[in-house]
Amino acid sequence: MWERLGPRGAREDRPMISQMLNNKEALGLSSDQVRRLEQLRDNFQRQTIRSEADLRILELDIAALLDSEPVDMAKLEAKMREEEKLRTDLRIARVRAIEQGKGLLNADQKKKLTELMRQPLTLRSPGASQNPSATERGQTSR
Repeated sequence: MWERLGPRGAREDRPMISQMLNNKEALGLSSDQVRRLEQLRDNFQRQTIRSEADLRILELDIAALLDSEPVDMAKLEAKMREEEKLRTDLRIARVRAIEQGKGLLNADQKKKLTELMRQPLTLRSPGASQNPSATERGQTSR
């Protein structure tokens, strides 16, 4: 219930695919499922790295526009909208990757995953904090 009522983004910010991989034995993942989950995670990490770089460039552009006198509101608005679109696209890509990952699981694995995700992070798996993905180490700022 907390997942649905928690702060905005609480549910989508969970490192779901990495949790699946960290708990591959408990979930009974096949080698093909592991391979496909790793591929989903890696593809999302690549997209995140690119998007974060693009966001940093947009932030520089916005800062430059704000430093000009007078501020060109049309250009500023366009850059700000571009920035927010990129953030939204990244959030959607994350949810899409998670849903694709969950789609690789059978009904029993989904049930086990739900039970695992209800546990506090420290109880999930002995390797839960080992080798986090790039996006898990430093989520994009909001």
